Amino acid sequence: MDAAAVTAITSAIDFSTVVTGIGALGAAGIVVIVAMVGLKKLLGGAKGL
Repeated sequence: MDAAAVTAITSAIDFSTVVTGIGALGAAGIVVIVAMVGLKKLLGGAKGL
């Protein structure tokens, strides 16, 4: 690929949208992990009763 082709491809991509999407997916993953840890603690506490 020559420089003109690379420039045409990269200029067609809106990187701010890509970064926002990646950030949203990361945040959703963290929410799921926190929810799972909280659920395990809740169930562990309920077993102790």
